[in-house]
Amino acid sequence: MTTTTQPTTPTTGPAQRSSDPILSASDTLTVIAWHDPTIEQASGAMPTDSDDALVWYTPSVGTIGMAMAHRFARHATTGPSCWTVEDIARTFGIGPSPARVARSLDRLERFGIVRRTGPTVAVRLWLAPLTYRQRCGLPGYLAAAYDAR
Repeated sequence: MTTTTQPTTPTTGPAQRSSDPILSASDTLTVIAWHDPTIEQASGAMPTDSDDALVWYTPSVGTIGMAMAHRFARHATTGPSCWTVEDIARTFGIGPSPARVARSLDRLERFGIVRRTGPTVAVRLWLAPLTYRQRCGLPGYLAAAYDAR
């Protein structure tokens, strides 16, 4: 793909939390692709919608967040997709809770996997190799497998 979609939030400085305004179940979020050539070309980078991303990132990001990132990236590869907050909550097994959706998105944003601007969520299509800290947080068997790949 040669088209580059950049998130509309500035990429310099601290990441902004997008919890304001508070989400409601009927709000619609638009998920778009976030192409980052630096990450995409990095040795050891992995597609966000891959099994590798689920295996290596879940221990640090969490199951719900990584399931969201995986699914959002899969959809974003073919173009923007729209999701109601309630659909997101029910899809990922967290009930009809807008607050839990917001917390999961905030966590993904803290890890630099998504960037939110209003109702738009830009999801990275590729993830960087694990940081030293993330690698150290893996269970022993996963750390050994990660090092051997």
